[in-house]
Amino acid sequence: MFEATGSLKSRDCIKPARRVLKVSSALVETAASIAVAATLVGAATTILVKRNKSSEAIEAPVRICEDCDGSGVCAECRGEGFVLKKMSDENAERARLMAKNAATRYTAGLPKKWGYCMKCNAARSCSSCGGVGKLN
Repeated sequence: MFEATGSLKSRDCIKPARRVLKVSSALVETAASIAVAATLVGAATTILVKRNKSSEAIEAPVRICEDCDGSGVCAECRGEGFVLKKMSDENAERARLMAKNAATRYTAGLPKKWGYCMKCNAARSCSSCGGVGKLN
């Protein structure tokens, strides 16, 4: 900085320029609009939460369907859509006695015929509650 002579030069006296930050007016408007939007979103959320809580309190309690015990599946066919036609105990016993070997003795009394479920019309879901399991 200083020379050996001790004199000052003009370049040594110049101070570096100070940086000045300028805030543009667009930045202020953007910050203000973000703050307003956040306030509106918060207010809307609060209103929706209060509305949902009040509507839940008004709703009637939902009953479980007694036909399907809340499963939504047809109780008669258990959701298969068809029902096996059962033989009477007398006919099953008679068929077992008439069977010629051990394999047919076991299977002789089992139902061989089936039909579509008449309760749900082969739709597989409970006809009382529409497959939901709950009644209004």
